Amino acid sequence: MTTTRLQQAAYNAQWAAGLPTSDLARELFTHRSRLVSHRRCAIYIHSLQEAEWFLAAFASHARPITVVGGRGVSHADAALRRVKIGANDRLDAARCEHACLHELAHIVTPDVGPGGGLREPARGRGSSRGHHHAWRVNFVLITRKALGKEAAVRLRHEFDHWGLPTRK
Repeated sequence: MTTTRLQQAAYNAQWAAGLPTSDLARELFTHRSRLVSHRRCAIYIHSLQEAEWFLAAFASHARPITVVGGRGVSHADAALRRVKIGANDRLDAARCEHACLHELAHIVTPDVGPGGGLREPARGRGSSRGHHHAWRVNFVLITRKALGKEAAVRLRHEFDHWGLPTRK
């Protein structure tokens, strides 16, 4: 499957923001083996889901999600309440944490809006494959709570720079 222009812009913005790594991620994800265990990713994501701010913002997503590992890239399936943190994203603490935050934002942000319509085209040039405005807003919020205000400001700035606004 090819990456759309808008999807690639979302990835570029995330990496360009140069997000820091939290103390919790350094503690959980610093390891002696080649890859961070997906079980440690689950502990990290579940700790976010148990946080007061998360429960206030995303009460309907408080039940722990399933976190699996596997080859390749990370992916989230909100309908199945399942996140895969791929081996490509489990090479170090920073990359692993950022993948966890990114995929958690997909879990809490449905692709269908309040009126039941899709937030964006499902395919084609106008699709960001789930990296739509609502996802970006939630990703910035999750980043702010997990990594701090400065990280969220940098992420928002990079989304704007790459043509993906987070304000209406």
